Amino acid sequence: MLHASMMNIMGTGLDVLMIHRNKELTLSVWDGIQAEVQRLHRMFNRFDAASELSAINRQASRQAVHLSNEWWEILCDLRQYHQRTEGYFDASLSDFRHVLLDTCHHAVTFAKKDIALDLGAYAKGYALNKIKQILMKHDVRQALVNFGNSAVLALGAHPHGEAWNIGVNHPLKPDITLKTYSLRDCALSTSGNTAMHSAHIVNPHTGVFYQGQRLASVVSTSCVDAEVLSTALIVADSNAIQRMKQDFELISADTFN
Repeated sequence: MLHASMMNIMGTGLDVLMIHRNKELTLSVWDGIQAEVQRLHRMFNRFDAASELSAINRQASRQAVHLSNEWWEILCDLRQYHQRTEGYFDASLSDFRHVLLDTCHHAVTFAKKDIALDLGAYAKGYALNKIKQILMKHDVRQALVNFGNSAVLALGAHPHGEAWNIGVNHPLKPDITLKTYSLRDCALSTSGNTAMHSAHIVNPHTGVFYQGQRLASVVSTSCVDAEVLSTALIVADSNAIQRMKQDFELISADTFN
């Protein structure tokens, strides 16, 4: 068993627990995970002037910005999520419909000057998917990855059980467990306001920060789906929530008010 962690990475902390018969292999896998998460931290940091995201935000309202293959796929992915969540997940901080993608040249242009990309929850889900790929590539089939207690990837089962049991606590009453999820080869994402972050999720349709007490927990085989949906369900109306639950292949999706 190897337990390792990274502090202050991608805006939070990362904890990884791996179980494998080969200790040297787990150490090597951890090195690979650290390198990949650090790469993604630099890549998704919109406040780093050297990052591609920062360059996109600076230039795309003035001219077309040609994208690397990875960034092109990410922006196409973000457009799909914007459409499938009826605009309740929007990485543009304004309106993703003004993020224009040029398929022929793999370039992006912003149709409005106040557009800026902030990948937020998507970035954590993307990073978890990358970590999952590294673990599977090296045949590590038993692991628990925790991104800041709000995003969890579970592979295989706990050493003394048939799954990893993860409890979701009330954000304002941490001694109260709202639900315990039995996770195996899937991801759990939980979003909502806390005492420390009382208004940090924007409703893209109104531009207003959500200040209620709704909590959303989503379980999916896709780490990105879980992250995106848990964010969108916080601000969506009840009808949109039901449509999203039906459209995405989720293991479970719960909202707590």
